[in-house]
Amino acid sequence: MFAYIIRRLVYGVVTLFALSLVVFLLIQFSGGSPLDRLKLNPRMQPVIAQLTELWGLDKPWYEQYFIWLRNFVTPVDVPAQEGLIVVLGKLGIRSWVAIAAAVAAVGYTVALFFVKVKANWWRTFRAFSIILTWLIAFWIIKSRIVFALNWGISFRGDGPVWDNIFGAAGNTFRLGATALLLALIVGIPLGIYQAIKQYSFFDQLGTMLSFITFSTPIFIIGVMLQLILALYMERWTGVKLFYVVGMTSSGYEELGRGLFGLPSLAQLGDVIQHLTLPAISIAAISMAGYSRFQRASMLEVMHSDYLRTAKAKGLPRRTVVVKHALRNALIPIVTLVSLDVAFIIGGAIITESIFGWPGVGRLYIGAIQSIDYPTIMAVVMAIGAGVVVMNIVADILYGVLDPRVRYD
Repeated sequence: MFAYIIRRLVYGVVTLFALSLVVFLLIQFSGGSPLDRLKLNPRMQPVIAQLTELWGLDKPWYEQYFIWLRNFVTPVDVPAQEGLIVVLGKLGIRSWVAIAAAVAAVGYTVALFFVKVKANWWRTFRAFSIILTWLIAFWIIKSRIVFALNWGISFRGDGPVWDNIFGAAGNTFRLGATALLLALIVGIPLGIYQAIKQYSFFDQLGTMLSFITFSTPIFIIGVMLQLILALYMERWTGVKLFYVVGMTSSGYEELGRGLFGLPSLAQLGDVIQHLTLPAISIAAISMAGYSRFQRASMLEVMHSDYLRTAKAKGLPRRTVVVKHALRNALIPIVTLVSLDVAFIIGGAIITESIFGWPGVGRLYIGAIQSIDYPTIMAVVMAIGAGVVVMNIVADILYGVLDPRVRYD
């Protein structure tokens, strides 16, 4: 398994390299320039010449690409942070939580080493490499070092691209993770129940709603949710249940903090009111897809020979469905979820524009409008890296769900 993961990571790096080259060529030959807006003013010619030389736009495309590639993977020096917050870009975690997790992981790795390694040199090397990795992570946490890459400066004048993206990545992650969780919680049980109640009224209704939802564009879903669940609902009930713009209210900080500086219940409720509608608009299409795939997969498994044998042995229906059928029926869903990461991020790009959500999606739309090469490339590469990682995770889960799958 370890060798397989390393091999997949190598393939992933090659894939990302090819992706970066294709996207860079598309941007270069799509027409237009980030300086087009300045060319409308004749007095800006000296500034245009300076920016052209500064950004390297006067060089051939292949030189621009290799300059971008070299900078993209080059770390930059960032001063150590004060206090107890460990920051990865703009995403922070409490240092004592990270330290506790690192200590626990090191302890578990050491215990596993003494129990299972014995005299096998490959297992010994692998165990020590894992221990070394965790020790390095612990040292980074303790020394409060901030890691950053030189993703360039935004052509729109917004500063370093790394700071811009990771400043908004937390908001997009919150939205995307909530949407994915909603899709899994609703879509998978719905598909299971439809398979169990095949051809019932509920199954027919669920099938019809799934097809309607799946064929509806995400921006139509978002606007309908704004109208029905926010505007009309407030008019009918006199109570504002959901917000249609932003991530928090203007008086969010005035709601007060909870214990240990954590958000209070009032602040959490305010975030939920803003988060619900955009998360549902992204999750709706995934719910429909998950329910259909889960239903088809469950029906295929339910009619298999080993399920008939389990039923003939007198096993309870719940055991047959949950323990034997569901485990194998989840394999297609794992594949679908791993590929759905790109769709969720793509849906977030549209949804963030509709709901005014301050995430990477709005940043990406603005970068496209301004032909901001560094920001466009960074966002595309981040999405590509997420898809590669999720596919590796899906392959690992195949072996967990199906004992017949081996990567040795």
